[in-house]
Amino acid sequence: MKQFHYLLILFFSFFFVQCQNRADRVIERPVYGFQNNTTLEIDKVELTDSATILYVDAYFYPNNWIRIDSATYIRANGKNYTVQGAEGIVLHAEHWMPDTGEDHFKLFFPPIPKNTKSIDFIESDCADCFKIWDIDLTGKAGAYRPDLPQDILQAEPDRTTKLETPELKMGKTKVSLFVTGLVEGYEPSSRLSITDPFSRQRNEVDGKKEADGKYVFEIDQYTTSPAFLMVGQSFEILLLEPGEEAEVYFDLKAYARKSSRYHPQPEIVYAGYRGHYADVNNQLLTVAGQLRDYEINVRENYALLNLNAADFIKALIALYKEKRNEIDQSAFSTPIKQFLAEELKSSLVNTALNMPLVYESLYRRKNKIDYNEPIDFKIPALTDKELLLLKEIGLNDRNWIYSTAFPYAGSALATKVSSETVLNELTGSENGLLQDLRKSIPAMTQAINREPLKPEMESALASASSPYFTQMYKHLAETVKKQYEAALSQGGFTIQATPEVAGDKLLDAIIAEYKGKVVFVDFWATWCGPCLNAMKTIKPFKPEMAEKGVVSIYITNTSSPQGKWTTMLPEIGGLHYYLKGDQWQTLSDKYDIQGIPTYMIFDKNGNKVFEATGYPGNDKIKEELSKVW
Repeated sequence: MKQFHYLLILFFSFFFVQCQNRADRVIERPVYGFQNNTTLEIDKVELTDSATILYVDAYFYPNNWIRIDSATYIRANGKNYTVQGAEGIVLHAEHWMPDTGEDHFKLFFPPIPKNTKSIDFIESDCADCFKIWDIDLTGKAGAYRPDLPQDILQAEPDRTTKLETPELKMGKTKVSLFVTGLVEGYEPSSRLSITDPFSRQRNEVDGKKEADGKYVFEIDQYTTSPAFLMVGQSFEILLLEPGEEAEVYFDLKAYARKSSRYHPQPEIVYAGYRGHYADVNNQLLTVAGQLRDYEINVRENYALLNLNAADFIKALIALYKEKRNEIDQSAFSTPIKQFLAEELKSSLVNTALNMPLVYESLYRRKNKIDYNEPIDFKIPALTDKELLLLKEIGLNDRNWIYSTAFPYAGSALATKVSSETVLNELTGSENGLLQDLRKSIPAMTQAINREPLKPEMESALASASSPYFTQMYKHLAETVKKQYEAALSQGGFTIQATPEVAGDKLLDAIIAEYKGKVVFVDFWATWCGPCLNAMKTIKPFKPEMAEKGVVSIYITNTSSPQGKWTTMLPEIGGLHYYLKGDQWQTLSDKYDIQGIPTYMIFDKNGNKVFEATGYPGNDKIKEELSKVW
């Protein structure tokens, strides 16, 4: 009888263990509904009676860091389960990515109810924290069907249409963005930016929310232009006509599926357009990820180091012709071939104009010399003689405006040559796009900087190919003036004059003005999402900083459109410096600023005591400030 009881107990123990083992579940590479990033992927989810374990794969830039907040949680059936531990990563600490740019770790959460069909992964509640919604635990999730209008889903592109000649005219362009695939708790950021080639001013506006899922942009436009539209983590290129009203339809979940590493739907339609360039814009959606394939790439071309300046330019032209032939022979549609050809032209011109930098970069890379160390290498000089070699590629075509890089390549080339005579020889004409750029850029710069127009600049504008440029100058000057006056009327900030010292002495001179006080410096830009999110995060702490006598200084440069920059200052507060490009570059080189946002803290004697790239959090900033205030 005892033996029977023993066998019975053994049987039920075995049965109980087996039932427990069967209760444990592992979901390999679960399908998700939407994620706000492409850094984290869920390799598998392990469900046990004692824990919920997420096996996470991380993909990020080598030797850069990511961080998982200690307040991270998963949401199941409306209830939050906070992370209890981690393996392979330390919570709330900088985790540096290896050279491969790929890493793996585990996150441990409390057990969730059985039969839970999906969970959300929420890395804290900050705006730019990692989030993945609707992680499927059933293994039954199918392909996603986009929530877009039928005419967008069924659009048939005209592959033979040709790009129109860009128009030189002004207008207030209105773009309405309709977002579907929304998830509760996520408000996608949206921004539209256009860089004008004649003022080299990047005009950017945030979407104004008119209803759930509807955002409206109104932006001044001075010529037919390519624009960049940011929707969450997506950056799309579209062509816009001044004064037009265009519509954009964007499904966030469809975009997430298209860009998913583990469950991609590569052919899914995630966006579409209505408007003047709708047909071409719909086709651009299909090639956005291939643009870099048609650039001049000399990164590992060490043979260029053996060439003189003329042969260097000839080598670039040979690469250009090779890439151009690839475009012409490709299966792309006619308008896409035209667009890629103009992008390639800008790539060639930019690479040629940056010849000294190309030589230095190649030499340092080949010989493994750090950028902080001097080099013993004579870089050839770039003169008019070498630049004139570029005339064979055809530089007097207004379609060049379609290139996203034209505002930089075109203006740089137009102003680099020594005289208008050389420019005429380069373009094969006495009138054209580059001549108008050379004549208009100085005046537009005066307008942006709210400085009076000099007589020679006024004469240059009058001699341009069209009275349009004088009209543009007047409109731009008036717009900048109104923006500045509107910002001043709100107050709460101060624009400081930049000290007139050498670039490498600039920051020292700025800090010296506040000797005897602790100084907090924020290097930022209007277009930098992490910069703006950090400003929101630090805002509750700023009154305490002010109470302790901390001086808050904000430094940006001409990559931030001055109009946009001015309108943002009342919200930011503090003291502001607006640097020229060369000033910023020299300062960045001296202090080895690798990116923005970058933060520095200086003690009352003007000594730097802290520096970080990427916002380290309010607790860390308070900890460092409290050591010196």
